[in-house]
Amino acid sequence: MKNISIWKDIENKETYPSLNENKEVDCLIIGGGITGASCLYHLKDTNLKVMLVEQNEIAMATTGNSTGKLTYLQNDLIDKIRNNFDDKVASLYLKSQIDAITLAKTIINKERIDCDLEEVSSYVYTNNEEEISKLKDLETFLHKNNINTKETIYDKVISKYMFKVNNTYTFHPVKFVSYLLKKTPFPVYEHTSIKKIEKENNHYICYTDKNKIRTKWVIIASHYPYFIMPYLFPIKGYIEKSYLTAARKAKDKISLISYSTPSISIRNYKDYLIYLSNSHSINTNLNDKKHFEELNKKVNDLNLITIYNWSNTDIMTNDSLPYIGTLKNRVLLATGFNTWGLTNGILSGKILSDIVLNKENEYISLFNPNRKSSKQITSSITNIGKNLSGYFNGLLKSEEKHLCPHMYCPLIYNEVENTYDCPCHGSRFNKEGIVINAPANRNIKK
Repeated sequence: MKNISIWKDIENKETYPSLNENKEVDCLIIGGGITGASCLYHLKDTNLKVMLVEQNEIAMATTGNSTGKLTYLQNDLIDKIRNNFDDKVASLYLKSQIDAITLAKTIINKERIDCDLEEVSSYVYTNNEEEISKLKDLETFLHKNNINTKETIYDKVISKYMFKVNNTYTFHPVKFVSYLLKKTPFPVYEHTSIKKIEKENNHYICYTDKNKIRTKWVIIASHYPYFIMPYLFPIKGYIEKSYLTAARKAKDKISLISYSTPSISIRNYKDYLIYLSNSHSINTNLNDKKHFEELNKKVNDLNLITIYNWSNTDIMTNDSLPYIGTLKNRVLLATGFNTWGLTNGILSGKILSDIVLNKENEYISLFNPNRKSSKQITSSITNIGKNLSGYFNGLLKSEEKHLCPHMYCPLIYNEVENTYDCPCHGSRFNKEGIVINAPANRNIKK
């Protein structure tokens, strides 16, 4: 068994140098996942001087730990948006996800990107009698938005009600990002962490450990922004953790998700079945080994053999919409994708590049990071409680008393993946103490 994502287990992986000199550019992209790569791609035919930096390795964080789905059938997320806003906002969000899938297909076909793109039907189901009416209501909403559904069954899950839609896809996210970067003329740097950003007249100075980058635009495309002030991001959402396995041997061609949490997500990839389960708020249920054992039992009960085990974390926003757009003058942000980082990452690349190029984009106001909603205040108070819960649970579980340099939460050792994980905001460090997941941007002292 390999304790690594199946997407990361690739031969001849592209590598990039670390930055070792001062630079001046028009636009700096911070983050080398699908969001940063997509943004870089959309700026490739301009006269702008652009560069991208990644604190770890390209596509090896959230993008490389995902399920690799491109679908607009996203658990109960559409219904949450309907409840937090209204059907009009939910319809626009739905359209944005469909547009993201179309954009991904267009790029893949135009650039002839070999990333195992495959068209599949997507299924959503519930095994809760009380949720059947909600699922049927979601179907009605989809019909009003000109999407056809079909009631169906799938024998690998117990369900009370299930339907499917078409025109959705699966792909290999790391291959997609790697090929995307090859299509751009701009420099890309790995193992280059931005420690501080300062305003200087009409520019920003971004500091690494040894160098400075002077830029007009800053695009923060990292999974979780490293800064706390002035945006107070730790109370804008919470972190959900999920556990995944890739198991042999599967003949199915499917993309399936449960309606409610904790999520069950299933898809095929070649002769593997990728199974996600045991999702929970990162602040509680701090027992990774137990979660992996429960996940592997589920796939073993399907008479499948586990080959890969890994986990992933996602930012869940207070009002269920991502934060994509202008944070302040020429500082742009994309984060909070509510577990759907592939469609929203691709979408973010287009939105952010359109802002830089002063182009119209119908989704700019929808995802405005500075928006106000009735859900923000009450959820912010709840998130303060979750952060405190994560801190104190970390104190109880932590044996070696290492502290996360982001907000000094006690780290917990994940014995399955051999990492030190933060139970407050999802930072992660390898066994040598080197940071591999934001928001922390410094290593831990061991």
